Amino acid sequence: MRLNRVFSDMVDAVSTKFTLVLRQLGEDRKDEVANGRFINNEKVTPQKIMNHYHDTYPFDFKGKHILIAGDTTTNSFALNANRGLLGFIKSKTTISGFDLHPAIYMDANSGSCYGLGGISVRKADPPDPDAGRHDYQKLPFEEKDRYKWYSSFEQATSQISDDAQADTYTIMGDRDADIYDLLCRCKTKNWQHVVRSSHNRLLWDVENNCIKKHANGKNDKLHSTIKRWMVEHTYTLKLPKTDKRTAHEAKLDLKFGQVNIARPRTHIDETLPQYMPVYVVEAKEQAQTVVGEEKPVHWIILTSHPVTNIEQALQIIEWYRWRWVIEQVFRTLKSKGLDLEGSEVESYEGLVNLATLGLIGAVLILQLVQARDGKTQQKINELFNETEQQCLLQLNQKLEGRTQKSKNPHPPYTLAFAVWVIARLGGWKGYQCERPPGPITMLKGLTRFYHIMEGYWLLL
Repeated sequence: MRLNRVFSDMVDAVSTKFTLVLRQLGEDRKDEVANGRFINNEKVTPQKIMNHYHDTYPFDFKGKHILIAGDTTTNSFALNANRGLLGFIKSKTTISGFDLHPAIYMDANSGSCYGLGGISVRKADPPDPDAGRHDYQKLPFEEKDRYKWYSSFEQATSQISDDAQADTYTIMGDRDADIYDLLCRCKTKNWQHVVRSSHNRLLWDVENNCIKKHANGKNDKLHSTIKRWMVEHTYTLKLPKTDKRTAHEAKLDLKFGQVNIARPRTHIDETLPQYMPVYVVEAKEQAQTVVGEEKPVHWIILTSHPVTNIEQALQIIEWYRWRWVIEQVFRTLKSKGLDLEGSEVESYEGLVNLATLGLIGAVLILQLVQARDGKTQQKINELFNETEQQCLLQLNQKLEGRTQKSKNPHPPYTLAFAVWVIARLGGWKGYQCERPPGPITMLKGLTRFYHIMEGYWLLL
């Protein structure tokens, strides 16, 4: 019971003070000590934190189609590594750290984020100079690092009570999720999937019960099959700026079809089916819209959802693009946001517990970012209580300008109204023509808002 109370206090503190520094989370030395003891308690684990999180904030997905987006972020502590056995970020490096692999719930109709579903934490053993790739391939799926994809998705679906389960779950992943074992388990679990292709896989000839062959006798593969397909549609898509790409409008050629991907010939688990039927959607940028020497956009996506027309193919592309919001969660968790890697916690166990709490707080910030346009279904009382709403109303009067363009465009007592105020507190100017506020702006605004709330409470 004591642990549960401290958990609730820490979640509230992370979600209002937006830091993972223990001395800043507490009000005094007593709170700092209690928080430190909590995250280092042997009874506290990421799994138990997630269990209690779901018990405290239960989700009801009945009647909904839920996307579950997964991805991995590496947390390196190379500059502050003298703090115990943290493990290594990869098996062939001496850089200390660990991988976080969360699964996040999203609405399939709007793309809005509901919350954190599950988390897998992985660290590598010390480098073994004698170990080779062949030894790794012999390991069962459950012992490989890539099992984190399945375990986080399974955790996310199992956390929901039987009477609140979604009608459909669609798991989503980038190229690292192109795993034959994972796709097979999706079918067993009755999950749908949207996964970006990473491998030029062999295809299966169902009629002849063998690897599919070209007319010249060579094995037929996924990429050569797609090349033979006709372009079904061409459209323009606005692409945001990334670390590897300039913001621009890309002209994309769209292809789609169905294939049977074969089980890898060297796979050790012969109980898996010999082939897996999947639909394939390809979006490839035309050369004339590529910026400079940048690589053209080229997505090949494998999905279990039927894709027999242009509308269905565009929906798959849109779902895949929504998966990118998880990158905003990672950005918020790291140095420009909650600064997990700058934490002074010394133990591996304490750091992974703190990281789990940080992900809960980072997802909250993501929800605010998504609510800035008023298109999500979340209500203001899900994130702000009545007193905080009254404070937001008064702050809005101070932050609005004289012109119509500088006024809050959203109705009072809506989440979008609150987000506009929070973004203004974070430094955004409030004009719709400006770049919309991102997670770091929201974090700054929330931090300032809760500082204001401390004084607001004293005046009541």
